[in-house]
Formats: sequence, structure tokens, C-alpha cells
Amino acid sequence: MTDRLYWFLGIVAVAAVGITVYWFTASPTAAETVRVQKRTVVEVYVATGRVEAPRTSNLSVDVAGTVRRVAAEEGMRAEGGDRLIELHQHDAELAVRKAQARVSIRRSELQEVKRGPTDADLRAAQSEINRFAAQLAQAERERKDTEALFEEEIVSERERDQARTAAKEARARLNNAEARLDRLRERPLPEELRAARARLEQAKVDLEHARDDLAETTLRAPFDGLVLAVKTAEGERITPSQTVVKMADMSSAEIYAEVDEDYFGRLRSGQPATLLFPSMPENTFSATVRRVGPEIATDRGVVGVHLAPDALPDNAFPGLTVDANIEVARLDEALAAPTDAVVRDPMGAYVLTAEDGEAVRQAVDVRARGEDWMALEGIEAGTRVLRNAARVDIGQAVAPAGGHGS
Repeated sequence: MTDRLYWFLGIVAVAAVGITVYWFTASPTAAETVRVQKRTVVEVYVATGRVEAPRTSNLSVDVAGTVRRVAAEEGMRAEGGDRLIELHQHDAELAVRKAQARVSIRRSELQEVKRGPTDADLRAAQSEINRFAAQLAQAERERKDTEALFEEEIVSERERDQARTAAKEARARLNNAEARLDRLRERPLPEELRAARARLEQAKVDLEHARDDLAETTLRAPFDGLVLAVKTAEGERITPSQTVVKMADMSSAEIYAEVDEDYFGRLRSGQPATLLFPSMPENTFSATVRRVGPEIATDRGVVGVHLAPDALPDNAFPGLTVDANIEVARLDEALAAPTDAVVRDPMGAYVLTAEDGEAVRQAVDVRARGEDWMALEGIEAGTRVLRNAARVDIGQAVAPAGGHGS
């Protein structure tokens, strides 16, 4: 009797388990559905890049000197024309003053040449002629007397020759004086004017060079930018062409990022992007793709992308990390389904629809992958598809229910 009772209870237990398993396997799974509908779908590619400044300058002075003052500091924002480095200026200032004095002298000389002879100059020249004429008359009388005495053998031949030489020299002095007077009356002569003007122009050139050297004792910022490095200190002796300050023009700054080669065909100049700096996540900045490539790393399968920001944070500097959300596709009025309704397997992308209480696979083509919705082809508007489709097996019994956006 007892054995029969145990046998009966065992049969009941097995039957109960079978009924339970059947009930659970045959009972359809509740599945939220949503209609395929027209929406704007935006697909972005998220890349991590860095701020770069293509225009950087290594600044130096053109004259040697000792640093008197360093006004530049690393990280400083400088405006074009700001003083960065100053050298001691004593020698350069002295050279300018000397050059200015030479210009004044040459200008006065030119004015004298242009003015020509004064009445005093003419009177002095005529007085000199009269004096030399009197000397010539006296020398001629002495020559005649000496020659007469020589004929009478009273003086020597040497004394006669000396008298003749003195007379010739007196004649030459008179001729030179008369020629000088003639030149005075003809002044200013063209060649004198040319020579005086040339001397003045050369003095002016020397003055400009001296002023340039003085200006070069102060190094100024050539543009608005960021001071990246200062490579000198007060009291240091520096030479021409020695880099003392390095600056970056942040107005030409760009973002350089790397993207997978698979996206190369979908990237092009002009695409919009949004920049996000990890250090300030509350702020975003707009940008545009400037160019794609030509940088490529075949070993890593990435290609370089350059983005031009519309603006950057005031404290941005080269090397700063930034996330770039590049808009690779924007489809307006596209047929779309939620991202969790689309599944991909080796045969391609698909969605699940409920037909006769079963989950049925329907192949689709994905046109764009948005954050929440995907643009699809190969399906009609209004078709209900299952949400969380990855959790449902094809052929599984489902009980569809309308959900958000149904």
C-alpha cells in the first residue's frame, strides 16, 4: 500500500512539473512596440583630439645686447605690439644722437652750397687777387734786376734762377686766386650740389639704421597670441637670431583628431562638429571640419582630421585635450526606429515584428545611426517593431503592446 502511494505521488509531481514548463514556454512574452516614423536623425562620430596652433613664431632680436627687462611670461596673452624683452639701450641711443648730429652737419653743408658766395666771400677773393698781383709785380721787378746784374756778372747764375722761380710761383698764386674767384661767381656748381646731396642722403640712411638698431633693443609681440616659452632672463647677454620668446597665434588654432579609416568616406570638409573640453563639461563650442588627412597611421588604421573652431575658451592652449562630436550624417524626415529596436547579426541588420503572436525577423538597411533613433530603409512607415529586440528570439511567442511614441 505504501509503495503504491509513493508511486502515485511521483506521477503527480512529474505531471505538475510538465504542466508548469508547458505553461511558461507556451505563454507569450509581453513586448513593447513602437511605430516606424519619420524623424530627423543625426549621426555623430566622437573623436578625441588636441588643440594645435599651426602658426607659431620663434622670436629674436636683431642686435646683440644685455637683457634689461623681461616682460613676457609663459602662458601670458600678449597683444600685437606689446613689449616682451628689453635690452639696455645706452650704446644704441648714443649712436642715434651721433647720427642725428651728422645729418645736421650735412644739411648745413648743402645749404651753404646752394646759397653760393656771399659779398664777403667775393671781397675776400678779390683782396687775395690784389695781394698776389702786388707780390707778382714785386717778383717781376726783382727778376729783371737780378737778370741785369747777372749780365754784369755781379750775381751768380743760381741767384738769377731763384729770382726767376719766385716770379713763376707768384704768377701761379695769382692765377689760382683768379680761378677761385671765377668759381665763386659760378657757384653753386652741379657737381658740388650732387656731392653735398649725396653726403646728406647717406647721413640720413645711417640715422635710420641707428634708429632701427635702437628699436631692435625692444622685442615686441608680432601678433595677438599666447606666450609658449621664455628663453632668457634679466642680465643675460643675447645675440642676434637667438630665440628668446616663442609665441602661438591662437586665432589660427585648430583641433586635430584621429578617426577610424572606416569613416574616411563619410568625412568631408564643412561638416559641423561640437567640441567638449573634459575640464569644462558644462560648455560646448561649435566647429567645422577644415580638412580630412593627409595624415594616416596604417598600423593603427586611423586618419587625421583637422577642425576649425568658431571659438575656444579664453584659457585654451596647444596640447589641450578636447572631444569632437563630428556630424557625419543628418537626415530630415527619415523613416526611423529606436536604436534598441535594431539588431545586427552576420546576415545584416534587422528589426522584429509581431505576426500571429510570434517575433518575425525583417531585414533593414541602416542609413544613419543617431543617439536614440536610427534611419532605416526596407520598411514601411507605421510598421510596429519590438523594442529591446536583442532580448527576443526570432520565432518567440510575444504579446505586443504599444509603448512611448506608438
